[in-house]
Amino acid sequence: MTYFIPFAKFLMIIIWTLLLANLFFPFPGKAAMAFYFLLAFVIVMHAIQLLVIYGAFAEKLKLTKKEAFEIFFFGVFKMWQLKSRLI
Repeated sequence: MTYFIPFAKFLMIIIWTLLLANLFFPFPGKAAMAFYFLLAFVIVMHAIQLLVIYGAFAEKLKLTKKEAFEIFFFGVFKMWQLKSRLI
């Protein structure tokens, strides 16, 4: 389990890289449209996740800007690292 979160974060870096690379160097055919949709979906879902964390845990968990950015970028994998602060 100690390797899961770093590995998952590494995969998220690859996913973000591919999604953002498609903006500057569009993939051929319909793949570009799929990646645009996926990028929008990931951005919206991670933004909702961050807003839920701010709304639900504002009193128990004070996030720094760096932690908020990491939650937006890595999603639930960063949240798992912060769960010990909620207990």
